Amino acid sequence: MLKAGSDIVATPGTTEAPRLLPCANCGKPTDPLRAARVAIFGDRFRYFCSAECRGSYNPARATPLPTPRPRTRTPLSASTASPAPQAARLPTAVALDRVARAEYPPAQEAAPPIEDPIAPAGIVPAGEAGTLLVSLAAVGGLLTVALLLTGDSGTALTSRLIVAAVSAVALGAHVVTAPRDASEPHPAALLAAPLAALIAAVFTRFGERESAGAALTLCGVVVAVASASLLLAQRMRRPLDLERTTLVALLDGTAHRVIGDDVVEARALDLRPGEEIVVEPGEIVPVDATITAGTATIAPWWGARTTVTRGEGDPLVASARVIEGRVRAIVAWAGFDRAFLRLTSDPRRRADLVSPLARTGKLIVERGAPVAAGLAALAAYAEAQSSAAVLFFAISAQACIAGAVLAQVGAVGVLSSVLASLRRGIVFRTAQAFDEAGRVSVAAFCARGTLLLGEPEVTNIELLGDVDAERVLALMAGAEAGSSHPVATAIQRATRARGIRPDGVRSPSPVPGLGVTAIASNGKPLVVGSRALMLRERISVAMAEPQISELEALGRSVMLVALAGRLVGVVGLQDGLRPGARAAVQHLLDVGIEPVLLSGDARETCEAIGRALDVEHIRPEVLPAERGDEVARLSDGGAVVAVIGTSPGDDVALSAASVSVAIASAGGTSAEWSVQLASEDVRDAAIALRLAHEARRHARTGLGIALIPAALAALGVAFAVIPPALAPLLALAGASVAALRPRDLADRGGLA
Repeated sequence: MLKAGSDIVATPGTTEAPRLLPCANCGKPTDPLRAARVAIFGDRFRYFCSAECRGSYNPARATPLPTPRPRTRTPLSASTASPAPQAARLPTAVALDRVARAEYPPAQEAAPPIEDPIAPAGIVPAGEAGTLLVSLAAVGGLLTVALLLTGDSGTALTSRLIVAAVSAVALGAHVVTAPRDASEPHPAALLAAPLAALIAAVFTRFGERESAGAALTLCGVVVAVASASLLLAQRMRRPLDLERTTLVALLDGTAHRVIGDDVVEARALDLRPGEEIVVEPGEIVPVDATITAGTATIAPWWGARTTVTRGEGDPLVASARVIEGRVRAIVAWAGFDRAFLRLTSDPRRRADLVSPLARTGKLIVERGAPVAAGLAALAAYAEAQSSAAVLFFAISAQACIAGAVLAQVGAVGVLSSVLASLRRGIVFRTAQAFDEAGRVSVAAFCARGTLLLGEPEVTNIELLGDVDAERVLALMAGAEAGSSHPVATAIQRATRARGIRPDGVRSPSPVPGLGVTAIASNGKPLVVGSRALMLRERISVAMAEPQISELEALGRSVMLVALAGRLVGVVGLQDGLRPGARAAVQHLLDVGIEPVLLSGDARETCEAIGRALDVEHIRPEVLPAERGDEVARLSDGGAVVAVIGTSPGDDVALSAASVSVAIASAGGTSAEWSVQLASEDVRDAAIALRLAHEARRHARTGLGIALIPAALAALGVAFAVIPPALAPLLALAGASVAALRPRDLADRGGLA
């Protein structure tokens, strides 16, 4: 194994001269395969024209560069791509300057195309040839039925058999040779009925001629129905596959990897968690990352219609675009672990493969169709039908159940909802989390930071003793000086606005969720916090009850200040409602989810907030550390509970929930929450739950529309109520309705 700085003597012997590279020391053109010396510095090869150049080379010195040229991008296909050319390694300052001016050194010769490990096989929409074969099979099947009008002469039967054979072969050729997505049923399930019908037609044509006409009619109907079902399934999947392919290509770009003091261009697929990258204006973030330096205006996800400002410590989700500014970030998730690829492209975690709703239709087609065929054959045999009729009944029942639409309608419904959520910056962690979100019956909001802005303002200062308002604020500011809590921030902001100097308190002792105890600068005990803290410190609040009740009735939080065991002030803080809070509650109510307000404020304050938002179920005076127990109590009542909050402030409540919805967390290194949002919009948190509910309902409805007519048709055939040639047409009618229904929630107006 080579070590940095070691010498390598090049060995000659190649029939084709590669492109010359500059000597790392003097810049003289050098054949890399015949270089006098080769060394590795900082994970990069350096080529030298002579041993003297190698000996005098200084790694800290900037490498001479060829004349730069504008950067060009080569489009990548969905399934194959060439490794991105790597730019010459530059010192950080030089590299960033050249990146900003879109200047790069000449690229090396591209290596032969390699298979893209990100783009899964089979997600490319069906091409013209595949559609042509299926269309030919459908037309041939219909023509086989139409030729029934020519009579039952030997020539007519032979002509119909030839047409049926051609159509069945075309259908089989498409099913066998076309790229097959993992969500599609096995080819044997789709071809069993058409091939069996063709074999039956051949044997009856040259054997039991009296049944040949019925066999050919059944064969034509079965082939036409199977082909039409495939065309409908392709129509369902095509826009979703195209969107997924576009997303894969978008994230398979290049990035500027930081290696030591240098910046090197690298392909996104080569990045690993823990590495650092630099993202320039106009570039797309290719991986989930966390900003370590810099500030930028960013479109926070693929398709976002708004921009936000992100700085140090903020997460970035792959597909975010930098509009202005430049940031340096550390890679959190790469490859299939990226938020936008986990449930759309990872063959082990794709929601349309793993979700029970998505798998149900496929299992029915692959396992239920043979069972239906066997039951129909047994029923026909029990009714003393002829051997040909028994075979026809079995083929018809198989054709009714084994439809491509029935197999994929659930998967398409799930995938369309997952893609709709990504278009709003909503990321589900796993397919199981998506399914669980569809069963949520109670959603608890951790009020501050979700329904409330989390930026309270001091609105009232009620004095109870001989201490003036400035002194009260100074005592509060001194006690809260070391806290980053929103209430502490509001107090600090109020003192700065009034030009008040915080009191020099000593020995502050925070009590989580309640307040602070300390020693004022004059040596007297100081307590700043809620009514509960005052009662705990045995300080009477009776004289302040009228002021407290009045402020809480207005929906304001109340902070009390006690000096030397006596109340000296009552301070009211008003936290505004977050934009979209009322809409978020309504989204939950629309799908039958009960909203719950979790807050540490007093009951009167919570009731005022609840009235403004139409939230009837409130849980007041619950400290952050106790909210996990409160969520557990909600679950003990039989509800599936989702908690909507922010991390890390609401981690206790989020961890106790069946479904945790974390605002503004998508792309971060801590990604264990069930649902992560790339935005800070509380409406998106509610829409995430609504999308999951709608997907569940829509997938069930689609499966029902496709399955019920098919099952009834199969039963009708089994009990000789429906002719075998008519039953597949009834099943196709149900499949057509299921396939032509709008699949996107936006198409149904649900998010208008």
